[in-house]
Amino acid sequence: MPERTIDAGWESPRWLKAQEYEQAFWRRLGDEIETGTRGRLDWYQWRAGQLAERLASVAGSHPPKSRTLEIGSGPVGIVSFMEGDGRVAIDPLEHFYRTRPSLIALRSPDVTYVDGAGEHLPFDDASFSLVIIDNVIDHTAAPWKILQQIARVLEPDGRLYLSVNVHTLWGALLHKALAAVQIDKGHPYTFTSASIRRLLTHHQFAILAEHPEDYGSAARADRRSIQVTDKIKGHIGLSEFSHCLICRK
Repeated sequence: MPERTIDAGWESPRWLKAQEYEQAFWRRLGDEIETGTRGRLDWYQWRAGQLAERLASVAGSHPPKSRTLEIGSGPVGIVSFMEGDGRVAIDPLEHFYRTRPSLIALRSPDVTYVDGAGEHLPFDDASFSLVIIDNVIDHTAAPWKILQQIARVLEPDGRLYLSVNVHTLWGALLHKALAAVQIDKGHPYTFTSASIRRLLTHHQFAILAEHPEDYGSAARADRRSIQVTDKIKGHIGLSEFSHCLICRK
């Protein structure tokens, strides 16, 4: 089956380039799996376990049989390793993933995979009790529109699990400059811990718990890396670190 080209419409040119970047990444990874140079994508299962532990630490979060949606799931998704019958994954590159047997072989058959974007969720109001958006929102065309859509499809008192790689204020300024000249094509948006909090509260999400990684540890790891680009990031203040937030609608 031939690969579908990415359609231009409401999407910004920067978002389209980000999707091309993502598709190239997954094409390379699929090739590596098929040739045996890379094994299974174990990080999905690890992330699912981490998510379950963090949700369990927040009182009243996500009963096991709740209906769950993952936005920007990639070819497999965290949701593939979670419990529950009503699990759905949506990704704008789903049409491409379906052409790669090595990627879709890793999926759970109990998850429904949908081709689409978080800015236009094709689901009814109040149809999910948990929405996951993990390492995705800085790759999107309109983060604020996605949060509006999440608020719409979440049940009353539903939960949002959001994780994003953030920068320090200095690192964000550097990253925005790189993104503007398309050196970093995969990330149209840049966030700090403060700016992601502001975005969530502006869209009426109450933050119940936060799990930010330590910037110093991330910078030291980059400086020790064998990759030249990582070393540069660690030395100039461009290292990124994960910030996870659990929110209530």
